[in-house]
Amino acid sequence: MTQQQQRIQQVGRTLPVQPQRSGWLVRHQQRLLPIATVVAILAIWEGLGRVAGWNPLFFSYPSQIWSGGLELAQGPLWSDLRVSGTEFLLGMVISVLIAVPVGLVMGTSKRLYWAFDPIVSALYSTPVLVLAPMLVIWFGLGIASKVAIVVILSTFPVMINLTEGVRNTDRVLLRAARSFGANRWNLNRDVVLPSVTPFFITGLRLAVGRAMIGVIVGEYIASTQGIGYQINADAELFATSRYLAGVMVIVIFSVAVMELLKFLEKRMAPWRHRELVRE
Repeated sequence: MTQQQQRIQQVGRTLPVQPQRSGWLVRHQQRLLPIATVVAILAIWEGLGRVAGWNPLFFSYPSQIWSGGLELAQGPLWSDLRVSGTEFLLGMVISVLIAVPVGLVMGTSKRLYWAFDPIVSALYSTPVLVLAPMLVIWFGLGIASKVAIVVILSTFPVMINLTEGVRNTDRVLLRAARSFGANRWNLNRDVVLPSVTPFFITGLRLAVGRAMIGVIVGEYIASTQGIGYQINADAELFATSRYLAGVMVIVIFSVAVMELLKFLEKRMAPWRHRELVRE
């Protein structure tokens, strides 16, 4: 290597690395890519439907589904959404009120975990369709039976994730906090709570999906109102565009709730969000 090449290398090592400037598309690709994907899927779906001439009795494409959605909006959609939303929210609130204390206690006590973990696992894996008719008999055709189904379905994801979050709290951090004189309250507030927050949000995400299933299944089995009842009625009448419009309403609602949970996770556990971004 010549002396000139050595000087060039030395200068290169000492020069500061200039950050590469990225364009607007690169900076916003995380938001734009999902939108572009959805638009592309809808465009392909619409094109295939029009070219293939699908029978609207059996399947619909986006423009027909939009027309069906407008029909629903002029009819019972808003009252059905109010009923289904009430069932969903009540069930989720009750689930969280049950799951949080039980999950924290099971995560803290080994004996309670050993005693109740098999029962929790068995109830978590029980198909809701087995219990739904019995719950309808117990609670009737009103909102209560659907709320009960939602509670059974959505309690255990939150409970199990909270339990695992407490059990997986870093023992090194706990010992370090104790060495600095932290009492139980300080340990729970400063160590355990930040540790279990991502687990709690993950449990809520799982619970939201199961809660929506509970609402729809309950309204399918025994109900006279609600978005699930309306979907079932449209399916029986072969009103496919209205039927799929109802399904899309559920999808949009679920996605909105999931995005809200992501936002809460960024606020409640920003360190977890930064780790995911780096990955």
